[in-house]
Amino acid sequence: MAAVSKECEVCRRFYTLTAGLEESSLKSPCGHETAKVSSWPFTNCPFCDCKQFYRRKGFNQIVGCSIILLGALLVPVTYGLSLPLLVLVDWLLARRVPDIMVCYRCGTEFNDFGEIPQTVAAFDHHTGELYEAG
Repeated sequence: MAAVSKECEVCRRFYTLTAGLEESSLKSPCGHETAKVSSWPFTNCPFCDCKQFYRRKGFNQIVGCSIILLGALLVPVTYGLSLPLLVLVDWLLARRVPDIMVCYRCGTEFNDFGEIPQTVAAFDHHTGELYEAG
């Protein structure tokens, strides 16, 4: 099911919209933000009209870091065998998780909208810094 996740610019609450994405407009739960959604694939972000997106895994980074931290904490007890084992578990989980598309300017995450266009590359630090500075 397609989902849009975003932090509201006004109330600073993070929200996810899953229902009604086939409609032409999206509205945040607090009512402060409204966006017009065109047909997929997007050429512009429906929230900020930015034309640049990047792809990343839709994997919870806290879970991934926690797995590695658990492996590191267990190193003395397992004589180091826990670290490569949990790295393998983390890698297998990350391979199963699909990519999501994220807007550089406003950080809106587009999940399960279909095949991400090949023109959308992985995060580029230089481009990210340009949007942070502006």
